[in-house]
Amino acid sequence: MSEERNQQIVRLEEAQISMSNEEIRAYLLQPDVLDEKEIADDGIPVGYKRCGRCKQIKKFYMFNRNLSSRTNCTGNCKECQKVNAKASYDKNKGNRDYKKYYEENKELKREHGRNYYKKNREKILARHREYRGTQKGKDTMNKAHATRKKAMKANTGIPYTREIVIERDKMGGKYPICCLCNKPIENSAAIHMEHLIPIRSGGADCFTNVACAHSKCNLEKTKNAEEITVEQVETIEKRAEAYIDAHPEHFPDFA
Repeated sequence: MSEERNQQIVRLEEAQISMSNEEIRAYLLQPDVLDEKEIADDGIPVGYKRCGRCKQIKKFYMFNRNLSSRTNCTGNCKECQKVNAKASYDKNKGNRDYKKYYEENKELKREHGRNYYKKNREKILARHREYRGTQKGKDTMNKAHATRKKAMKANTGIPYTREIVIERDKMGGKYPICCLCNKPIENSAAIHMEHLIPIRSGGADCFTNVACAHSKCNLEKTKNAEEITVEQVETIEKRAEAYIDAHPEHFPDFA
């Protein structure tokens, strides 16, 4: 199934519209935009919405998402929103320094982003899974992984295994300690391997730069990990060095 056809089905599901397989097949064969002459006396067909700006009747997937709407659609279609956005930008581009505005309101925008993620986490993850299942998503992920592998290869340090990192971060206790919130990770399935200095920022894929983290903590931090402090990085480095001294058999080339 093509990405576009799959998107149409997903948008029907998000609008909580139930159709039989036969009805879905018929819907997918219908044009994206309906002519007024094609509208029956009983009104706009299921799965379609009239754009508030251009007044055309279009399929749901031609509208951006709006979680507060019954149909999960914005009032105007994507095309009209682009036109409105460009007109607004052209009108105000000389009135605001957007780069300066972002820098002055960076923490506020990040807090807004974190709150939005917490509130809509399941839907966001579902959309990510949906995207990764498409050919475009697979190509994007493969490209990102290739770039990451190249960076990791160029920034290699003391080798490690997941098991050794977990054992080290237990520090003699029952559970490994999260390097971000400093609390124990009791669910083994929720353990992420976290590079304190991100690979994208020049950090090494090294035993002294990797630590256990809650999956939730890892997913909620910023991409550049700007909230990680020097103290946190130094704590893991010291812990790693102490572990190497105590277990030289795991690091024959570095002990």
